[in-house]
Amino acid sequence: MIKAVKAVGAVLAVLAVTPGGLLGQQPTTSVPAKLTLEDALAIARERNPDAAQARNTAHAQGAQVRAGWGAFLPTINGSLSFSGSDSRVVTGEDFYGQPVRLDSAVSYQGSSSSQSLQTSLTVFDGFRNLNSLRSARASAAAANAALATTEARIEADTKRLFYDAVRARQLITLEERLLASSREQRDNMDRRFRTAGATQEDVLGAEADVANQELQLARAQGDADKAVLSLRQYLGITEPIDFEVAGELPAAWDPSSLNADELVAEALRDHPDMARLASQANAAELRAASTRGGYWPTLRLNAGIGRSMSLRSYSALFNLNPQNRALNFGVSLTIPVFTGFQTQAQVAGAVADARNAEEALRAGSLVRERDVRSAAIDLQNAFRAAALAQRSTDLSNERLRLSRERYATGAISFPELQLLIDRASQEERQLINARYSYAAAVAALEERVGRSLRP
Repeated sequence: MIKAVKAVGAVLAVLAVTPGGLLGQQPTTSVPAKLTLEDALAIARERNPDAAQARNTAHAQGAQVRAGWGAFLPTINGSLSFSGSDSRVVTGEDFYGQPVRLDSAVSYQGSSSSQSLQTSLTVFDGFRNLNSLRSARASAAAANAALATTEARIEADTKRLFYDAVRARQLITLEERLLASSREQRDNMDRRFRTAGATQEDVLGAEADVANQELQLARAQGDADKAVLSLRQYLGITEPIDFEVAGELPAAWDPSSLNADELVAEALRDHPDMARLASQANAAELRAASTRGGYWPTLRLNAGIGRSMSLRSYSALFNLNPQNRALNFGVSLTIPVFTGFQTQAQVAGAVADARNAEEALRAGSLVRERDVRSAAIDLQNAFRAAALAQRSTDLSNERLRLSRERYATGAISFPELQLLIDRASQEERQLINARYSYAAAVAALEERVGRSLRP
């Protein structure tokens, strides 16, 4: 008995250090003052709530696999009980079995102690345990694939949010430069007005341009604060730590070398979400096979040992070494002759689940192909838009340079120059937004394919 208790203690000690005991740890990745993309990705993998939930699910499925292996091992149950009693009687029976009243009450005390250890081993159950183990392993593979899918999505979302914060910072830099330029233009206009080289309308127009640019800067700063807030929330940063994004929007590369058919084939073959759906379909089929085992008989081996003692006193109470010994063993065969159609209903439900999982796999393949092809088209459009935005910005800046020279000679009016300045500013804003859209499109396609696509 003592050896059995030690064995149970050893098992509990092993279970205490399983992955399930590792859940809920404090984050170890620190948040730097200058946050790079690599820093953001590392923090998101550890702190993002979706990633934590996916890891927890994968750990739980690992426990199910261990439980599946445990079904092949004998079950062991121990019991320990003590009881005591005290009774007082005033009636008895005569020699003929008739009740009589005793001359005086009689008191009785009693106690008992019992200890037992029972074990049972399933020898054959219609392969239910085997298929349940295989199903648990397939479910664990699906959970690990779901974790990889979640990590890929988190990586893509982190990149988009990080690049959004970079875009917001670049827009602030642009608006600050435009504000400095408009203030310089206003000061020049004031000097020209004092020398009769400009009208009062020109001065007012320059002042209005400064006010409008100050408003643009304030909006850009507000958008930047919100972008950093969204990034902080998605990364799971709860500490009151201020940080700035450090990085630039990635350089554009021509995606025309990418073949959509090859990307689709690769995604269908290697993307972790497809592995998740395939593993789930396999697990559902194995659960159905396990359920069909209910039609088969079950053969078990049983054995047990026990010790006990009963006395007409309290001496047996809490006795840890009772002297009566007992040993039992046997073989049992359970045949499911009629179960009220419960087995048939369970098999029908499991088969339906398996078929639905197969349809989910087929639907996932169709969705994956559509998403990859759509993302590839979006990337091509984003690359062309970024190239056109760059060209348009270059032309607008050159046009503005020539117009400033013409304005200096009086060939055009200040309102006409203002329109050109506004147009050039808008083109620069669109260029930054186009570069961000391209970076986001690359991240989206990489997420749908399941790997990095940068040359």
